[in-house]
Amino acid sequence: MSAPIPRGRDSFHRYRRLLYGLSAALGIFPRRVRLSLWRLVEGWSGILGMVARYCLLRTLARSCGDNVMVSPHVELQGAEKLVIGDNVSIHRSCYIDATGGVTIGNDVSIAHATSVLSFEHTWEDASRPIKDNPSRFAPVSIDDDVWVGCGCRILSGVRIHSRSVIAAGAVVTKDVPGGCVVGGVPARLLKRISPVQFHEVGLAR
Repeated sequence: MSAPIPRGRDSFHRYRRLLYGLSAALGIFPRRVRLSLWRLVEGWSGILGMVARYCLLRTLARSCGDNVMVSPHVELQGAEKLVIGDNVSIHRSCYIDATGGVTIGNDVSIAHATSVLSFEHTWEDASRPIKDNPSRFAPVSIDDDVWVGCGCRILSGVRIHSRSVIAAGAVVTKDVPGGCVVGGVPARLLKRISPVQFHEVGLAR
């Protein structure tokens, strides 16, 4: 006998056809209109806000799976290069810049006030102020079954392997192994928590 579907997934599947229909209807509007609608509903609370943001996200992201919850005041940049899997929650006041490409797998939770950046500033051209130097883009990948704590900073070019935990306040500058907890500034290995194959990725210990 299969395990019961968790309540959130059950509710989504009950209304999936309606949500898909609303997304399709919104997709008729030009992208600039949909971006304006996102800014309009960005701060809405309650079920209406969650539904509006989900349906818009399905039209703005490169792809967006089922049962994705986006809380109020989540700011998105470069959404056309954002890929999100199933059963994902992105909590209040997160900032995601997917200009260089961001992929979020299945069963991922990103706690409030976290930033995910797919670019970094350069400073090689000494004839120009650092703020005017070109940006360097590098994709970010958050694999399946990852929990990102509150107030984290995930920087460009990073891959977080599956079944890992990023402790609150961590600044992730390098790839994170699977099946472990990392934390600190910069993030370092704290413990292994799972029999998932452990990848040595050069994190400080």
